[in-house]
Amino acid sequence: MEWNRRWRRAGWLLAVPVLTGAAGAAGPLAADLLLAPGNAPAQPPLWPAAVPAVLVGLVAGLAVVWRAEARAAERLRRSEAHYRALASSSNDAALVVDGELRVTGVAPALEPPAGPGRPPLAGQLLVDVVHPDDADELVHWLHDAAAGAPTGLHGFRIPAAAGSWRVLEAGVSDLREDADVRGLVLHCRDVTDRADREHELRALAYTDSLTGLPNCAAQRAALRELLAAQRPDVTLLQLELHGIGEAREALGRAGADAALTEVARRLRATVRADDHVACTGPEQFTVLATGTGDEPDRLADRLLSIIETPIATGTAFVDLTAVVALVPLTGDLTEEQVIDRAELAVADARAAGEGSVRRYRAELGAVRDRRDQLRGDLAGALDRRELTVLWQPVVALEDHRVNGVEALLRWRHPVLGDVAPDEVLAVAERAGLVVALHRWVLREAIAASAQLSVHAPGINIAVNAAPAHVAAGTLVDDVAAALAEGRLPADRLVIELPEEAFELPRATDDVAALRLMGVRLALDDLGGSRPTLSRAGGLPVDIIKLDRSLLARVDRDRHARAVCEAVVGLGAALRVDVVAEGVETAGQLAVLRAMGCGYAQGFLLSRPIPLPVLVELLRSGEGTLWPGAVGGTPAGRTPVLDGAQVR
Repeated sequence: MEWNRRWRRAGWLLAVPVLTGAAGAAGPLAADLLLAPGNAPAQPPLWPAAVPAVLVGLVAGLAVVWRAEARAAERLRRSEAHYRALASSSNDAALVVDGELRVTGVAPALEPPAGPGRPPLAGQLLVDVVHPDDADELVHWLHDAAAGAPTGLHGFRIPAAAGSWRVLEAGVSDLREDADVRGLVLHCRDVTDRADREHELRALAYTDSLTGLPNCAAQRAALRELLAAQRPDVTLLQLELHGIGEAREALGRAGADAALTEVARRLRATVRADDHVACTGPEQFTVLATGTGDEPDRLADRLLSIIETPIATGTAFVDLTAVVALVPLTGDLTEEQVIDRAELAVADARAAGEGSVRRYRAELGAVRDRRDQLRGDLAGALDRRELTVLWQPVVALEDHRVNGVEALLRWRHPVLGDVAPDEVLAVAERAGLVVALHRWVLREAIAASAQLSVHAPGINIAVNAAPAHVAAGTLVDDVAAALAEGRLPADRLVIELPEEAFELPRATDDVAALRLMGVRLALDDLGGSRPTLSRAGGLPVDIIKLDRSLLARVDRDRHARAVCEAVVGLGAALRVDVVAEGVETAGQLAVLRAMGCGYAQGFLLSRPIPLPVLVELLRSGEGTLWPGAVGGTPAGRTPVLDGAQVR
């Protein structure tokens, strides 16, 4: 522009002298015409001679001006072409809308390809151009910008070729006061490729790779949306499969994966189209199902039915079972509360047996809260002297003498009262205190043996040891330290271990070390939930203890009686003592004596009692104990303490 002005100034400077010279030459001519008598010229006229000079000056000046204008126009054209090329080739482009949000200006890069029924963007309302799902948020964003509120970047979609959509990310500038713009300018960047990559990554992050169903993260996201929308007509169904582990052992990973994939297909085909099915764990599925009344319960029954239908994997059939928990999304629940309720209901259904369906109940939450309180209080229970050791005699069925006693842990909570022994064990396992508690019971039992030996010389002291104690690797050292501290002969100590403890990697070395020390070992709870009879003969034990669940039917169930007789015969063949624990009726005691069982313990003989009561019982009965004998059973004159034994 500066050079343009200079060229114009030069052109006019060339034209002015010429015009001025011509005027000067014409001046005398006019004077002569006015002063000469008769208006006759005194000399020849000069005007015709000045005309060529004037024309030459004008032409030269105009030529200079035209040349300057042409050069300026060329530079402007090139500049516009340059910036137009930059704008069309860049991902960043501008979109201008007026106060009514009508498009008044659009960069060429933003114009969709021409096609039937596809008018240009300019002149249309912006809400009619963008994707319908983006219109409301975009309008709110532009209104905030027009009101002067701080706004960041905002994303929306505009039409692209073949019915697809381009994803734009835009900032906004308010130029309504600018006379050349008079609108809101959206500075747009095409982020379609980035959005596509993010969509692919999101699909990977929210999809289970094996079944193709949404995974746990996707299920949680769907659950959050439903809770935010307050949908009481939706119920969460959580399914826990049983049998996948057995299928993996029998058919390998490929067979188990094929079974899981088929289960996922069946679930998806059974629920409604708008129900959300997800694979939330290796053997767990969830369904967010719409329905009221008993509709969720009927759906749960259908899901169990299709899961229990045998699955053909090509080489074999896989039989699966499941349990189902139902949690309605009612009330002001949070995501974590719903998941917590589902876990509680699944545990309740699992306890009820295969094929069970359980709804969440408030009682389940109360049980969980109680368990959490106990877990928090158990750590300090020993320092607060809330833990005690009770004793249950083991009686020889032949001569009615007390052959031994079993030390049992009890906990009296200051608020909740007496805690059931099985519950104490479960809480201790969750709190990681099992080893510490058993170590304390071991020391207390051995320390008390001196008082018992006065009235029952040679009495055995039995203490339970948990598999966790063996796994911790401290059992042998703890036993050795307790024996040395209490000065108890090793052959009078009995360590009771369940079968799973013998299956641990270090169990062989620990068992060998304990037996070398002279400590006697007992296989605990034979005949309970695990089929241990086939392995009992091969375990290095001195005592086999029949479980109370088997003895409960021994006097009326031929199968239970046959199992007990087999164990008694096995003990006789291996010269291993057999102790029946949990004897509660005279009929059970009579059957055990008839089959030749050597020892028994249970409520019929004596409930677990404190140490002073046990000492008095041994003193007054001269070491014997039998139901109905004078001074024999303490049931009528000692504190009655309910509860099963702690393991």
